[in-house]
Amino acid sequence: MIFLIIIFGLILRLISLNQSFWLDETTSAVVARDLSFSQIITKFSPGDFHPPLYYVLLKTWTQMFGLNEVSARMLSVVFGLATVYVVFLIGKKLFDSKVGVVAALLLATSGLHVYYSQEARMYVMATFFAALAFYLFTRVEEGRVKFWILFSIILPLIFLTDYLPITILTVFGIWGILFRRNFHWWKNFLLSQIPLLVAALAWSPIFWKQFLGGLSVRSSAWWDILGRTTFKEVLLIPVKFIIGRVSIENPLTYPLLLGILFLIFGFLILAAFKNTKKEKTKLVALWLFVPVVLIILIGLKVSVLSYFRLLFVLPAFYLLVAKGISSLDKKWRNITLVTILTVNLLSTGAYLFNPRFRREDWRRLVGMIEANRGKDSLVLFPANSQMEAYRYYVPHAIISGPEGFSNKTGEIWLMRYVQDVFDPEDKLRKKIEMAKFKKIREYNFNGVVVWKYQK
Repeated sequence: MIFLIIIFGLILRLISLNQSFWLDETTSAVVARDLSFSQIITKFSPGDFHPPLYYVLLKTWTQMFGLNEVSARMLSVVFGLATVYVVFLIGKKLFDSKVGVVAALLLATSGLHVYYSQEARMYVMATFFAALAFYLFTRVEEGRVKFWILFSIILPLIFLTDYLPITILTVFGIWGILFRRNFHWWKNFLLSQIPLLVAALAWSPIFWKQFLGGLSVRSSAWWDILGRTTFKEVLLIPVKFIIGRVSIENPLTYPLLLGILFLIFGFLILAAFKNTKKEKTKLVALWLFVPVVLIILIGLKVSVLSYFRLLFVLPAFYLLVAKGISSLDKKWRNITLVTILTVNLLSTGAYLFNPRFRREDWRRLVGMIEANRGKDSLVLFPANSQMEAYRYYVPHAIISGPEGFSNKTGEIWLMRYVQDVFDPEDKLRKKIEMAKFKKIREYNFNGVVVWKYQK
């Protein structure tokens, strides 16, 4: 059954896999294409907000399989499916094989997990490592040294893939405190963190540069976009866990539907504690709630709280839901499973088959501009840092930031992408219009907007 689920999960993740890269994905692609392994560490990482392991692995992957939307994203597809299998192993180990199968099925069809399994970014890779660390932690109780060794190897891999998922380490520490593990257990647990400590110390000079760079945007609108802790951002966590990246425009239907779904999922998570194996259920609950609370608190000072950065606790969410379903009477068990699975498939299907819910379409935008621009035209961006997507699709394109403006040209394509962040006073547009350019057309490619001007 688990292999059928993985095959079904693969089919879902292959649909629409060739859609356009969005801006952050083109960053991944350009780094993998243009930088050497050493340059990724020394040149790119100090100005980024993430560790280097994903970029290094993506470069290795694309050297073997090529670099385009499908091949680059297949790395995330592999990690996504591997996570589904690890979740099955966790459910089987802690509860029984039926819970493992149901949890794996729900994760395989999850709209949020499918979306990020199709993205050339590090989040689903970090989720896999977090889930694998959790699984190995459940095996150390068997007293076999090899599981402690494997557990210790995975911890630095988490840290070097994405920073926030390493908060899962607090789950294991709290578990040891709550259930009073003996001296031998604590010795092994602390020794297992030595590789993580070594990796953290080695990486700390670059991490410190990244941290200071992140704090430098505190006074700008970018600070809110990155994920400052607000009521809305906190509420989005359960919303997106349940329905993924889709939304309903009707202001009455949307909250009503969410209210019903909150009640269903909340009931199932509470039902997970019914009957037996409460100690093991509590371990999964710690995985779900402790990192979320910690990151919410961190987000009060550092802008890091966004639901997609919490993808690494999504497996715990579905493990509790699966355990809750298993605690119901047989009649309600089947009805509830079908209901949850229907919610997953509807949200996943809406993303996969409705272009409105897909990523920014830089590929079509760039193709349209390059096919229609005149010889003396200018393509202007509100900031130089937003040009990577355009340069990915046309490496030698003639484009510029605001400093490239000239009133001697006859045609201007003005990119409006994140203008409110990088040009909040709209100075570039005002400058163009003061130079007697007239806006003749506006284009929108799934959130990537460009205005065409002529004299």
